[in-house]
Amino acid sequence: MDDLTAYFLVKHHYIPTQFIALDVETTGLDAGIDRVIELAAIKFDLRKNDHIVFDTLINPNVKISRKITSLTGITNLMLTDKPSFGTIANELKEFVGDLPIVAYNAKFDKGFIQEEFANLGIFFGNKFLCAMNLSKVAFSLPNYKLATVAEHCNIQLDEAHRAKTDAIAAGRVFMCAAVTLGHINENPPKKSYTKSSGTDHRSYPPNELGPMFGQTIVFTGELSVTRAEAFAAVSQLGFDIKNTVTQKTNFLVVGEQDANVVGPSGLSSKQMRVEVLRESGVNIKVINEAEFLAMLNS
Repeated sequence: MDDLTAYFLVKHHYIPTQFIALDVETTGLDAGIDRVIELAAIKFDLRKNDHIVFDTLINPNVKISRKITSLTGITNLMLTDKPSFGTIANELKEFVGDLPIVAYNAKFDKGFIQEEFANLGIFFGNKFLCAMNLSKVAFSLPNYKLATVAEHCNIQLDEAHRAKTDAIAAGRVFMCAAVTLGHINENPPKKSYTKSSGTDHRSYPPNELGPMFGQTIVFTGELSVTRAEAFAAVSQLGFDIKNTVTQKTNFLVVGEQDANVVGPSGLSSKQMRVEVLRESGVNIKVINEAEFLAMLNS
């Protein structure tokens, strides 16, 4: 192990030094019905900077659709003389061992792999880590398709929707996201929800010289700033702060909602009121915290 590798492993100790990056191509989307037609497992060994490949097409013993062929480039003829999953199952299980498995949209790959092993009476209980979920925490992107995130991380993805290429990209995206975040927690704990203190919006009259004078703004949910800080900022811009949504409301700023309060809909009463008014033709702009902070900065 060279000094640079040793330094990387110490600095990023939360990344497993060995893991399997895995991807499957399938006949469809339902693990209970559809079958695996291609599988790639890449053994990432960060101590040796070595990546051993287990890669094979698999005969599902069913016809694959034109849609799947169009998506993957895999044809029925290509699978005719390939092994069944049962033929390669033991070799795959030995290759993977007890290492954690990284996949992109891991719920999908996990479902298919476990179902294929279960059909053979074999339990497959390796821990799965989702590179897509980690990317959603690490990066702010227009979408989280593998190709989009790979491009963001400067990772080459020449042949998307083929198992080996996607598996390698998933492993590298996982590491890029982990290094960016400083951890591999796909679902970091949310800040505890604390109800805003009873800050009186009437204590923040609009600045008549502000660029937004004459505009009315309402807040719902929790922001990363206090209500007092938010009220002070918008009043300085000239906004008239109100506590309820009416036909005269121009902006509704939506923060994090307390699920125990808003219920299954996830919408506060103020958000629901906006929807009703919009249906009657009232133009109210609804913005999230990021848009709100951008407005303040501009």
